[in-house]
This record gives sequence, C-alpha cells and structure tokens, in this order.
Amino acid sequence: MKTRAERRVAVRSNTWDRLEVSFWFAPAIMSVVAVLLAWVIYWLDSQIPNAALANSRFVLSGTVGEMRSALLNMAGTVLGTAGVVFTLLTLPLSTVAAQYGSRLLRVFLGDRTTQFVLGMFVATFVYCIAGALSIPPASVEQEGPQLTATVGVYLMLATFATLILLVQHISTMLQAPNIAAAAGAELRDVVRAEIPHLVTSGDEPERGLQAQTPRQSAPDTLGEPEGYALRARRTGYIQYIDPEIMLTLAREKDLVIRLVRKPGHYVQAGAVVALVSPASRIDERFDKMIRRAFQIGNGRTPTQDIAYAVNQLTEMAVRAMSPAINDPFTAMTCLDHMADGLVRFIRQGERGSHYYDREGRLCLVLEPVRFAELLSAAFDMLRHASCDNASVLLHMLAVIDIIGQDAQAPAARQLLLRHVSLIQAESQAGELIEQDRHAIQLSAQALQTRLEGAT
Repeated sequence: MKTRAERRVAVRSNTWDRLEVSFWFAPAIMSVVAVLLAWVIYWLDSQIPNAALANSRFVLSGTVGEMRSALLNMAGTVLGTAGVVFTLLTLPLSTVAAQYGSRLLRVFLGDRTTQFVLGMFVATFVYCIAGALSIPPASVEQEGPQLTATVGVYLMLATFATLILLVQHISTMLQAPNIAAAAGAELRDVVRAEIPHLVTSGDEPERGLQAQTPRQSAPDTLGEPEGYALRARRTGYIQYIDPEIMLTLAREKDLVIRLVRKPGHYVQAGAVVALVSPASRIDERFDKMIRRAFQIGNGRTPTQDIAYAVNQLTEMAVRAMSPAINDPFTAMTCLDHMADGLVRFIRQGERGSHYYDREGRLCLVLEPVRFAELLSAAFDMLRHASCDNASVLLHMLAVIDIIGQDAQAPAARQLLLRHVSLIQAESQAGELIEQDRHAIQLSAQALQTRLEGAT
C-alpha cells in the first residue's frame, strides 16, 4: 500500500507543479480569503452592538470615519513595509542563481515559508482595503465597525511578526546544506512519482494496468512496423506527459501507443514523439487529443524527469568545485543526497517498458529511466571537476559503496564497477600528490573486491 507521501506525489500534475514554484499563487489564495474574512467580520460587527465591546481594552472604538481612516492607514503601512520584503527576496534569488545555478531557483520559489510571508502582506493589505470599502457613510451607519478595524490591527501585527520569520528563514535557507537538502527532497519525490497512475508499490495493478518488468520478456508487438507518427507542436523540452490521456485513448480505441521521447528530451517542432498503432484508427480529432498529453516548454522540470533532478544536485556540486568557490564540503553534501535518491531508485527497481490492461492487451510502450543514465548524470561531470581533490573522489567512492549495498543485480554492480574504474583513472590524470593517489587506489580496490564478490 502506498504511503501518504507517495499518494501526494502520485497525483501531482504538471499544472500543480508550476503553481508550487510561483510567488503569486499563495498570495492570490490568501487574498481571496482576506476579502471573505473582511465581509464576515463586518457582518459580525453589524450583529454585535458597540456598547457590548466599549469596555474592552483589546477592541478599537471610534466613529465610522475614524475606523475607515485607521484601516486605510494600516493598508498604507503594510504596503510600504512590503517593499522591504521584496528587497529581502531579491538577495537570495540573486545569490542562488549566481552561486548554485539558475536551475535551483525553483527550490527557493517553491519554499512554503517565503510564499506564506508574501501572502500575509498581500492578504493584510487586501483585508484593510476591503474592510474600508465595506464601511458605509456616516449618514447610513452611526457606529463605527469596531471588530473590522481591530482584526486589521491584529493582522498587521501578525504580518510584521512574519517579517522577522522571513529574515530568520532566509538566513538559514541560503546555507548550502539546506539548499542541497531541498534539491534532494525533489529527487526523492520524483523517484516516487515515476510513471504515475501506472504502477503501484503493491501487487495490485492500479486502474487495471500491468507493467512488464525488465526481467520478463516483453514482446514488441505493435501490430504495425511503425504506426501513425504523432509530432511535436513546438520546439523545446518535454516537461510532462499526461498518462491519463494516453491510457484513456488507448483503451477506448484499442490502440497501442509507443512513446519515442520521454520527459527531459529536447524535440524540434514536427519531430516524432510517439507512434500509434493501428494508424487506420487515427483521425484529426484524435491527433489533437493525444497532443494535449505532451507539455513542452523552454526548460526541463523534475516533475517526471529523474535525470534532471539528479542534474540539479550535480550542477550545485560542480559549481562548488569551481576554482572561484572551491567548496568540497558542499560537493560531498550533494553526493550524499544523490546517493539517497539512487538507493531509493534501486530499491524501487527500474520500471517496465510494456504496459497491458487486465485483458492482456498491450496499451503503452515507453522508454523507462535506466540506472546507467542516472549514474552518469551523478558522477561524470563531478568526477572531472574534482580530479584535483582527493577528498571528493574518496567520498564519491564511499557513495558508490552505499549504493552497491542495495544493488543486487549483476548488471547494476557492473555499472558501479565501471565508475570506480573511472574514478581511479581520474585520480591518475589529476594533479594529486602520490599519497592521495595511493589512498584512492586502495579505497577503489577494496570497493571493487566487495562489488565483485557480490556479483
């Protein structure tokens, strides 16, 4: 049975992923709530006589004009302070882009605390304006809305408290281990969400679909040698492929859909992204429907692209090893998070390429993510960047050892042995002292013995 975290990840769509990494979504929702709150509080004001609250020290009192002026003054104060907040947000954005890479900006943009603080300022401003506009002229209502203005004061105090929270949060969030941890969390999430709605973690197939595992023979029976060629509408990277559209159309029309491109691939306008068989059942309406399953954009996203999630950590580690920064500790932290994601991938197992319905009919053929490409994404660039640092190369061997403890398949261990050999060769090519080369060789030989012994 899936855990709550796995279910949460499995239902995440490309649209929700975009909303998660935007600064406007949470403030927009909180603004709508603020307007509703202003109306509700004003209604309570009309139900409770001002005399009942006249002796309270925690409730403002005054005329209609005074209450309206108080709300408008609070709105102006919050709006002015919001400029400080936006200045505080500009600093981490520029720091993250310059030091860790622009791809990691989504980690900061998706931070819940930052979105909440922005939402508090926007919501408090909207509440004060909505409350002031709700107050009728003095000729219509003699008594001022005490609760409406009082709630505005408390919201303003809470908003200023969140400003202190933001300063504290930014000071901790900009630390390299925390950014690496956030990128590592994205890697774990996308590993869990690989091929959503197709495969469950238990024995019961979800939505009547069964996956052919890599160990089983999966006949490539498309019925036709090629099929109808579905072409990309625009040039860019495939960010998301909607499995619901694919499977619904395949089952309804008894089709077989072969995906020749997967999330993360760059395609040109008019390039073939899928083959549909039999081609005789495809019309213009179907072509438009299945095109909607492909989301193509200017950049890659980790929604379904595991390799890109690994690349985020790799880029951070490679930048840390640049001569301008020279921070091997950050590189080793990134390696730790990559190891966690790769171990989870190994435990989960490579997905199958052929998917059948409960009647045994082939519905979908795709190219799954392979362990080999993830290892290359994790180690190749960083190995070159760290050829002159023995500590990072030794830590890389330690990470391979951790992964090897869960890699039971002989093919997976052979891949790990290949990267051990590459690290040995890199240490010989780098400008290391002889003692460091000797330590790397001893560690690599011991690791090779353990990996070969379990093969």
